[in-house]
Amino acid sequence: MTPKKIIIVDDKISYRNSLRNILTTIGNVEVIGEASNGADFLELLKKMKPDITFMDIEMPIMDGIEATRRAMAIYKDLIIIGISFYANDTYVTNLIEAGARGYLLKMGDNLDLLKNIIEHPKAEIFFSDTLKEKMYQKTKQKTILVVDDFDTNTIVIGSALTQAGYRVLTANSGEAGLKIALNQKETIELIVVDYNMPGMNGAEMTAQIKKIPKYRNTPAIILSSDESPEKRKLAKEAGAAGWMKKPFVLEKFLRIVAGVF
Repeated sequence: MTPKKIIIVDDKISYRNSLRNILTTIGNVEVIGEASNGADFLELLKKMKPDITFMDIEMPIMDGIEATRRAMAIYKDLIIIGISFYANDTYVTNLIEAGARGYLLKMGDNLDLLKNIIEHPKAEIFFSDTLKEKMYQKTKQKTILVVDDFDTNTIVIGSALTQAGYRVLTANSGEAGLKIALNQKETIELIVVDYNMPGMNGAEMTAQIKKIPKYRNTPAIILSSDESPEKRKLAKEAGAAGWMKKPFVLEKFLRIVAGVF
């Protein structure tokens, strides 16, 4: 099996050495480069392409969040995992929104997590256990209604949201989604709905739900396989807060959903 090519970015050489040793113990890796700040990392990317980058957050010259943002703007398939001493909500949110696929705490027991990252780097968004529990506590009370006439879409989207800690309700038509909203005792806090559905389309369903007083300000994200300006206009007029073109990357979708809350 071809070794995973790794770049380690951290301003502390002692931590770079420590992480290198741990990764070497795991095996099937090759550390192809190291950098002490984000700017040097961006220079490294001009010469080599890593499979995985471990990125510190707080660094001089350019921090890890800005470096991740700039790197992902050029190389959209990079896999960057944040590393930090700090379980800071702002750091975590900003790094994931910049395109990173994980955030690990340096003081945590990350051996098993590192093994999973090396073996299956695209399997999920990776978090240290402490952060995972913290994020679950933050999202577990949020209820999301997912409506799509294709069962596969509701299953995939619903599963991703459930794993992220949300409570998910699903329907396969606009009429069914409206009925759920009318009869649901707990408040729905986000609507995710496909535009193109037989009968009541996504914009029409959104408009009808927003006529219910308690859902007047509930955000809605419209999904669609096209970029029709007319449909986007109708969705906006119906009160939709966002529009995502299908197919989309689930990680990006989850970042957008997290941003709503």
